[in-house]
Amino acid sequence: MSHQRRTWLFLLMALALFGCGRKEMPQPVGDNVAKPQVVNLQYETVGTGMRLSFELRGNPAGVGYQIDRTLIDPYCKCPGFWRRFVDQAPMPRQVNRKMVKMLKLSSKKEFLFRIRAVDAAGNLGPWSKMMRVRGEDLFHK
Repeated sequence: MSHQRRTWLFLLMALALFGCGRKEMPQPVGDNVAKPQVVNLQYETVGTGMRLSFELRGNPAGVGYQIDRTLIDPYCKCPGFWRRFVDQAPMPRQVNRKMVKMLKLSSKKEFLFRIRAVDAAGNLGPWSKMMRVRGEDLFHK
């Protein structure tokens, strides 16, 4: 193999392994697979907490959800790295039911949250819009 071919092969392999783009497992694509969904999502700050309400739709065998959180940098006002905050396993009783989840906040920090559904077969739904929240200091208003 020529030196030029090896160089191109190396560059293609490096791009495939370390290139930009989604950094999660590929999802099956097909008409017969209905993606799990989070619908009717609402949130509000309640003191030092955030109240999330939503419904899960998808596979009758079970749907769960994942909530990620990142801290907003106080200097650049930009988000940090997303980290898993809640990982609720798929359960049949959660499908098509109104869910309410309370999340603890810090009054001195600003966060972004996002949520997505995951079904019993491992299919992931799309991420919700980002929710920007800061807890309220109820004692020093």
